[in-house]
Amino acid sequence: MANTAQKIFSQKLMPFLRTLLSSKDLTVVIFIATILAIIIVPLPSGMLDLLLSISIALSVLIVLIALYIDKPTEFYAFPTILLIVTLYRLALNVATTRMILSEGYNGADSVSSIIASFGNFVVGGNYVIGVIVFTILVLVNLIVITNGSTRVTEVRARFTLDAMPGKQMAIDADLNAGLIKQEEAKARREALQQEADFYGTMDGASKFVKGDAIASIIITLVNIIGGFLIGFFQYNLSAQQSAEIFTILTIGDGLVGQIPALIIATATGIMTTRAAKGSGANFASDIVTQITSNAKILLIVGFILCLFALVPGLPLSLGFVGLFFFVIAWLSGREDTKSFFVLFEKWLNKYFDKKPIKTAKTQTSQQDGSQHSKERVVKSEEEIIKEEEASLNEALKIEVLEINLGYELIKLADIAQYGNLLERIRQVRKQIARDYGFLVPQVRIKDNLNLSPSSYNILLKGVAIGGGEVYPNKVLAMNTGLAGGDITGEEVTEPVFGLAGIWIESAQKDKASALGYVIVEPTAIITTHLTELIKEYAQEFITIDEVKMLMDKVEKIYPEVVAEARKIPISTIRKVLQALLHEKIPIKDMLTILETLIDVYPILQNDLDSIVEQVRYGLKRTITDLFMDQNDKTLKVMAFSPATDSFLLSKLKEQPANKTFLLNIKETTALSDAITTQAHNLIQKNISPVVLLVDFRYRKAIANFLEQNGINVIALSNVEIDTHAKYEVLATIDVNL
Repeated sequence: MANTAQKIFSQKLMPFLRTLLSSKDLTVVIFIATILAIIIVPLPSGMLDLLLSISIALSVLIVLIALYIDKPTEFYAFPTILLIVTLYRLALNVATTRMILSEGYNGADSVSSIIASFGNFVVGGNYVIGVIVFTILVLVNLIVITNGSTRVTEVRARFTLDAMPGKQMAIDADLNAGLIKQEEAKARREALQQEADFYGTMDGASKFVKGDAIASIIITLVNIIGGFLIGFFQYNLSAQQSAEIFTILTIGDGLVGQIPALIIATATGIMTTRAAKGSGANFASDIVTQITSNAKILLIVGFILCLFALVPGLPLSLGFVGLFFFVIAWLSGREDTKSFFVLFEKWLNKYFDKKPIKTAKTQTSQQDGSQHSKERVVKSEEEIIKEEEASLNEALKIEVLEINLGYELIKLADIAQYGNLLERIRQVRKQIARDYGFLVPQVRIKDNLNLSPSSYNILLKGVAIGGGEVYPNKVLAMNTGLAGGDITGEEVTEPVFGLAGIWIESAQKDKASALGYVIVEPTAIITTHLTELIKEYAQEFITIDEVKMLMDKVEKIYPEVVAEARKIPISTIRKVLQALLHEKIPIKDMLTILETLIDVYPILQNDLDSIVEQVRYGLKRTITDLFMDQNDKTLKVMAFSPATDSFLLSKLKEQPANKTFLLNIKETTALSDAITTQAHNLIQKNISPVVLLVDFRYRKAIANFLEQNGINVIALSNVEIDTHAKYEVLATIDVNL
């Protein structure tokens, strides 16, 4: 018999269970079907007990998930789960009502053991006490928890939706500043959309909890009145017997349903009232940590409770609770050398002439003191000379890249004071390496007392190339045209792109973000400024050593290519890389660059501009993808009219060493104005960067012209567009001469 049962279990049940567990969507379908079956099909007492137990277990599971997740949006399925669980609990109410009204006259055990236990054990078998307890639970759930959760959800949903434009602009600002990649920006936008959807659906889902509480009151009244009438008229029970049996069963049923409802409502409140955090611990641990972190407050609470315990007539249990708070305060304050307990312990040791107990900080201080005493040993003349030479060498050393900070900004680089400047600089170096293909040297950060307290300077090889002013305890609010209100602060022009902004207190950050302002941290301004300057001066970071390092990396994979490339003067390779970076072309594809140089250098070795143009042609896929609109995968450009194109070709100065146009002042002004006007029109249509498509014969000459006249337009030749790419001419430039 046992073998037969084992065989059935292994051959029939196990495959079914494996299929059920692997098909998670099927599990949900079965659960929904079970809910419908509970409503329609009468259930035996044992099955009803099992389903009621599952209801309690689900509510406990949900509240524990709400406590242990890192942020609310991680449990994004919560609104839907709330609906399904509420429907499940209401279906159980229908099933228990059917059992109470049909089998209640036979006794509580014939209905459900769980309902009978709650009706007899929890309320002591007294239906008057049961009614009062149930009423209190319903009122607490409906008036306190559910109403509070609903209101918080409404407010949070409104503020989340109002703040979406500002948060989206902040993501776009980080993307444009080069602090994040396109993939990360897409992920952050999806997370922002998920957050808005979550709180929007939570606003509606919280109504389920409120409706459930109201429905439980109505169901209870129906059960009590209907059960009393059925027992009295149909089963000839006395009025007292009928009232006692059906009231206890109904209250037991109400408690079995209301306790999970109360737990679910609590979980809803936890999800809506908590804020996202950045620590590694879970939310439950954070609650305990934040409550017990201040030993002084715990000490005061314990002292007050002990005083109450001394008042005649008040119970001594207050004193025991006060002592408990003393113990918690002592445990949480042991690591703080300035806490009351440590100071009191030191006083006792001094009073009783005992050797003081060494804390970690005291030991560190003693070690530092002994170290200083060793350093006070008289140094020899030779050591003094070496130290002086080292000091002079340090003074003569010029850092490639350096940031000087006013003394108020030093905290931005101090990790102990929650400064994230160093981490942001590391991210900038990684971003430049990924996007442009070269390694930015280490950035040295120094304090400079000659600067104003809130100023910073960025130096390249000892010379300042940029700077500005930021406030470490404030944030910059920038109105990109979507802000819907005014905020108070100091109006300034931000130092990176010259946009208008307002320095506001950190406490106003959430308000400004909700109004649609883009919020920028002080460290973000400095690192964005650093990023833009690195891009502008990128060619200066390409030294002979950097070229050798880049070639060594390629040599590990393509040794023959590098062996041929080493026949080309390294200074020529360096000039080519610098020319590419000067026009914002990445040098990540070193293989293509070196192979092109190997092919063209023997022919064009005296014409550097032509060599660079040939390398650009080899990098046409990279160049096309770099300036292509990533949304519709189309290269959007402006171009010269045929007449202007012929005019420029006639004015081209044919000298290999210097490609330029022979234009007079009138012609230069007309050409500059025409390009600037069309570029401005494209910028108004959110086309950025603006690309000018020209004939390959004078691309370098027009690029020089744009740079000399300060026109922020990219010059591409018609042979630099990938043959598989789509491009669209949005504007035609016609110079009237």
